[in-house]
Amino acid sequence: MWLQNAGYDTYYTGKLFNAHTVENYDAPYAAGWTGSDFLLDPFTYQYLNASFQRNGDAPVNYAGKHSVDILAEKAYGFLDDAAKGDKPFFLGIAPVAPHSNVNLTRSSTDLEGILEASFTPPIPAKRHEHLFKDVKVPRTKNFNPDKPSGANWVRRLSQQSQDNVDYNDHFYRQRLRTLQSVDELVEGVVQRLESHGLLEDTFIFYTTDNGYHIGQHRLQPGKECGFEEDINIPLLVRGPGVPAGEVTDIVTTHVDLAPTILGLAGAPLRADFDGDAIPLTGSGLVDAGKTRHEHVTVEFWGFAAAEGDYFEGEDRLVMNNTYKALRIISDSYNLYYSVWCTNEHELYDLKVS
Repeated sequence: MWLQNAGYDTYYTGKLFNAHTVENYDAPYAAGWTGSDFLLDPFTYQYLNASFQRNGDAPVNYAGKHSVDILAEKAYGFLDDAAKGDKPFFLGIAPVAPHSNVNLTRSSTDLEGILEASFTPPIPAKRHEHLFKDVKVPRTKNFNPDKPSGANWVRRLSQQSQDNVDYNDHFYRQRLRTLQSVDELVEGVVQRLESHGLLEDTFIFYTTDNGYHIGQHRLQPGKECGFEEDINIPLLVRGPGVPAGEVTDIVTTHVDLAPTILGLAGAPLRADFDGDAIPLTGSGLVDAGKTRHEHVTVEFWGFAAAEGDYFEGEDRLVMNNTYKALRIISDSYNLYYSVWCTNEHELYDLKVS
């Protein structure tokens, strides 16, 4: 809505938020979009049984078709629509890959019944099934260690068996295979921007909502921890004035994206923004290296899920995965400090460990 107020057309396709379902999509419709085509629960993470809901239309199920391929066609269509207009535009594209394939079922026939989830590795498109046949999870120092690490429930995990490790390697390969469809989607977007003569006037942001652990610290596939695998994620930006090939280690986080994008659009920034605009010029990056904030806050409330076939105890959900953490980063130190709901504290210097 802020971008629309600044004179932009706005489009979005893919996952918008959790609990956006085939039952509540119109109560009310999500505001702020010139055109939208949303993935809806309980089918959001079903790669071969996705349901999308376009603008004010009823949901449509795409059984048997790969979710990312459907999403790509919808994204290209919105891009073509935007290119025909006389306004600048924003297009958000949110594929679910390489998230686990998730089947959600209700514990009762009542619509208020609790949703229960069953996880499997992500499902790649047929054309990618044969790739990466010998790839394994990188055997870093913290991969399935001989001694436990971390705090709270993480510290109580058993070392993974060879069968478990082999399964997680398969899970990892499936993630890589599924990501190939996202790579193709990115290429398709760039090609269409170029064909419309818009590529050099468009900023492209590529990022994700979380990282992933798989075998590190003895963890089963999942994402709700504060470790680097879960929180240190990619951010790539291409656009006018962005120096090609430049890599920076200035500290950024998701809350910086809104002021960055609105600043590019020439829209007024709100006083209640938590983030700071990310500099996108060579000189701006140099200045930020000297003056920009050096901290990121990290927190999680609730459960952690083991998304593979192996987990300890009777339930794959750990219910006391609640912590607050702080990352502080500079040339001379790289610290992670967390406090758990159990009152356990962790402090790591990532320069030395």
